[in-house]
Amino acid sequence: MSFFYPTLGALAILAGFLFFIGLQNRDLLRARAYGEFLVRLLPLLSTAVLILGLPFVVDLAPVENAMPVLLVYLGGAAVLTFIMAHLAIPEERRAGVLFRREEYEGAAEIYEQLIARRPLPRYYSALGACLDAAGDPYAALEAADTAIKLDPKLGIAYYNRASARAALGEYSQARDDLHTIFTVDSNRRLRRAAEEALESLKSNS
Repeated sequence: MSFFYPTLGALAILAGFLFFIGLQNRDLLRARAYGEFLVRLLPLLSTAVLILGLPFVVDLAPVENAMPVLLVYLGGAAVLTFIMAHLAIPEERRAGVLFRREEYEGAAEIYEQLIARRPLPRYYSALGACLDAAGDPYAALEAADTAIKLDPKLGIAYYNRASARAALGEYSQARDDLHTIFTVDSNRRLRRAAEEALESLKSNS
């Protein structure tokens, strides 16, 4: 039983996922946070190693047990990848869960702790979003400003600063930030959100 082509196909799919995750985290490369960037790739890299070892494992297994060995091996690989993905960035994940639960102060505390350890632009931007949602636009504006100073290409930081500026009545500056999103590092969902925010600001002078 040859697993050369299935293995090659699996690696090609994995390469696509690696490219996508790399694009999502390119702000870490701009900040030269290479360790943090690698941490986000580790689950997929470990999966790639396991996939590469698959043909050797199956070749060593008796013919009559090849399929059970394959299923056990793939199941173990999936479990290991899942565990590594959840252990890689637990604080960020916990902060994201708190933010979605609208527990903004708790999320802000976690981002402040992350900033104390590693002052990355993405952490300042996320802190700004938490503070803005918690009703403190002045502190949110300061955090977003810091994020943009550290990484002028971080699109989400402009969105968060625009939200804080709008809350402070600075509509013209907020629109400027929203327009900037289309010229810096931003994904389709962020650009769509910026378009919707611009529409909602049209009625403000």
